[in-house]
Order: sequence, then C-alpha cells, then structure tokens
Amino acid sequence: MKKNTSYQFVLYFIIVIFLCIFKVYFAYITCNGYAFADWLINYQEAGFGRRGLSGTVFIFLYKVFSIKVQYSVFFTQTIVYVLFFYFLYKLLRFKKANIIDALFLLTPFCLWGFFSDPAIGARKDGILWLLFVAFIYYLSQNKLTKTKKYIFLVLFAVSVFIHESFVFYTPYFLIALYFHNKKIDVKMFLLIMLSFGIPAGIILLTGINTDYHKTLQIIRECKINLQEENIFQWKETQLIKIDYYTKEIKNLSLYVISVALQLGFVIFYMFLKKFPPENRKKLLISFALAFFISIPLFLIAIDVGRWFYNSFILFEILLISLIPVSETSFFNVEIFKNRGMLIFIFLVLLADFVYRVPSALIGIQTGLPLRFFLHLFGIHSF
Repeated sequence: MKKNTSYQFVLYFIIVIFLCIFKVYFAYITCNGYAFADWLINYQEAGFGRRGLSGTVFIFLYKVFSIKVQYSVFFTQTIVYVLFFYFLYKLLRFKKANIIDALFLLTPFCLWGFFSDPAIGARKDGILWLLFVAFIYYLSQNKLTKTKKYIFLVLFAVSVFIHESFVFYTPYFLIALYFHNKKIDVKMFLLIMLSFGIPAGIILLTGINTDYHKTLQIIRECKINLQEENIFQWKETQLIKIDYYTKEIKNLSLYVISVALQLGFVIFYMFLKKFPPENRKKLLISFALAFFISIPLFLIAIDVGRWFYNSFILFEILLISLIPVSETSFFNVEIFKNRGMLIFIFLVLLADFVYRVPSALIGIQTGLPLRFFLHLFGIHSF
C-alpha cells in the first residue's frame, strides 16, 4: 500500500512540476508586463516604497554572477508553486481527502483560476498561498513547534517586503490558529500581527518613489521584451482609486455574481461535510470580517479579482484542514450514491466549463471550454 502511495506521489509531483513550468512560461509570454515584471521591482532604485526584496536579490545575482533576471524569476516562481502544491498534497493526504474536497478547491474562484487565468499562478501571491498551506498543515497535525512558530514569524515578516499586500491577509492566519487551537492564543496572535504589521509600517513610513531607468536597462541587457503596458510605466495618481471604480462600475459589478456563486459552493461544501451549524456560522462570520479588513487593499490596488482569489483560496484551504480525517478512499463508491455529492460534482464541473473569473477588469467571463465549444458553431462569447 505504501509503495502504491509513493508511486502516486511521484506521478503527482512530476505533473505538478511540468504544470508549474508551463504556467510560469505561459504567463511570461502573455502578461510579462505585470505578472513577471512585478518580481523585478527592487530597492536599489525604489527604496521601500514598493515590494522590492525579490527584485533586489535577482538584480544582485545578475550583477555579481551574471545570472539573467528571467532565469532567477522563473526558478523562484516554479519552486514557490511546486512547494505550494507539495504542502497541499500533504494536507489532502493527511485528511484522506476525496474527490469532493479536490473539486471544492478547483471551483472557478479558487484554484481553477490557476488554469483559467494567465496571471494567476505567476504572481507573488503564490508565496502567500505557500506560507498559509504550510502553516495550516503543521497546525492540522499539531506539529507547530516553538521553533517552527518563530520560523513562520520571520517568513511572514520577510514576505511583506516581497509584496506589501500580504499584510491584509493576516486575519486568515489568526482565524486558522483560532479554529485549530479552539482558543485565542493572545501571545501568538500578537506576534503574527506584529510580524506582518511592522514591515508594512516600515514600508509605509520610509517609502520613496524613483524611476526605474537602471532596472529597465538590465531588463534590456537580458533581452527581455516587456509589454508596452507594464508595472514600470505605472504611475500612481491617487492612493484611493475611487475614479477607477466609478469609471469601471459596470464591469466590476459582475464580481457580485462570481463572488455569490463561489459563496454558494462554500456553503454547499460545508453542508456536505457536515460542519456543525455553530461552526458554519463562526467560519462565515470570520470570513466576512477578514474580507472587511481587506477592503482598503481593494481601494488602493485595482486587481479586484486577484484579491478575491487570495481570500477564497486561503479560506477554502482552511475549510479542508478542518474536516475530520476520512476513513474512505478518494473515489469511494458511496460518494456516487449520495445525491447531494453528485449535485455538487455536477455543479463544479458545469461552472468550470461555463465561466471563468479574471483577476482584474471584469467580474466574470465565458469559460475557455465553453468559448471553444461556441467557437465551433461560430457563436461569439463574452
């Protein structure tokens, strides 16, 4: 049995590695102006005004060892996402998850975005996902030792210097700690908040803004052709993007539909997995509070779908971690005898076929499978 499991893991890992390499390269081809170029923001020119730690390291490697920056970015992106799927596998295996759990994670506004949106799975958000799933994994097994706690606290602090948006997702780590420990650990709560909050404060108070002519020179030396519209050309004209929301309200309002549908999947899953009513209520209230805390991020940065993706991915991983360890197999025949589970499977597959949720600009679009099908009949999709 162990030998069979190890073969399954090797096969899974090989598929994940190839998938991540393809995803990283595909994102570079289709959206290198933002998803790729964001990794090259650095402190050499921009001070602490932007998320510059990764770019600082990559430019250092280029100047000292002549390692082209695209290779450093590709390697880092691939490692981050491979490790994310590794810990996700470990969590699902520990819980002896079944097809319902896997499909729950592959709903349109969760990890299906990794397949349906070119930018999702190439941005720095993977670092946040990796930190969370690893943190959750050790919590689930009651193996979050004192040493591991301090390692995570250091990693949380470092991650904010990679992307300052991570500070807005601090509540999910606190919620995870509360539901796994079944109590409020005041000391750990404060340490987690400080580990995310202090770096964010440093960035806010010491930030400066300069141009990136030296960075762009290095990019040209590495023979990278950035898209005309890219992060280095982006100029902040206002902190709170009210004008953008006013102008794009029609397209952005479509996120109401995609969010409502995703919440439907979340609630359906909680009923299928028999979460106690009191826990369901607490979890949904916690999710609402976490989202409320992240609202400033939506007003400061306009990647609306991206911020929703992060919220749903973290929350759904949390829900998976809270289910009891199963005694059944992944494709247990009893699943296919349960009407509710069959309906869930059908709805997830239908949703993934019919629509996708972009990470920005518009709240819902025709899914790639349906778009291809309609194209065969000469029908235009939206």
